[in-house]
Amino acid sequence: MAGEMTFDNGPFNEDVFMQDAFLELKKKHKIKLVIETGTYHGTTTEWLAKNFKTVYTVEVNKEFAEIAAKTLSKYKNCHQFLGNSVDSLEFMLTQGKPDLPKLVFLDAHWYANPLLGELEVIAACGIKPVLVIHDFYNPFHPEFGYDVYPDQKITYNFDYVSAALEKIYGKDGFKHWYNQKATGAKRGCLFVTPKD
Repeated sequence: MAGEMTFDNGPFNEDVFMQDAFLELKKKHKIKLVIETGTYHGTTTEWLAKNFKTVYTVEVNKEFAEIAAKTLSKYKNCHQFLGNSVDSLEFMLTQGKPDLPKLVFLDAHWYANPLLGELEVIAACGIKPVLVIHDFYNPFHPEFGYDVYPDQKITYNFDYVSAALEKIYGKDGFKHWYNQKATGAKRGCLFVTPKD
């Protein structure tokens, strides 16, 4: 399990290529709203608040949420929640204009393993967002870090999420790719968008 990383000096665990990827997705898909699961200390969240019109973020760890709140309180476009990502996601997805183009950044998997539950909530809401899953196995760059839960025999790879993605987008209704470069903690990442 990748719960021991200490990179927190820059957004996305100090990965400048992730910043570029998010800005490209913003431009291409006209993204105004970002939903983040796993606020942690709010370093990535602050970057999102500076670069997107509206940000919703949730953190299950009260201590981390309090640290993040000190930074995020000055951003009126950032709405922070304390709670379980699976339980909070429906509310965040359906606030305001449900049809507004959304980017959902799933990064709450650190101590627990909420990923499939998060994807089930997205499917149940009938929303087809731009989706980014962090800490994901990249078959083209297996040296990039990714999450493994040995006791549950789970690896964050495409086989693990493929059925859930089909529930969200429909069979053959999406395209996906992986990050090709990484800095900082050098974590793998999966990107998913509805087919044009």
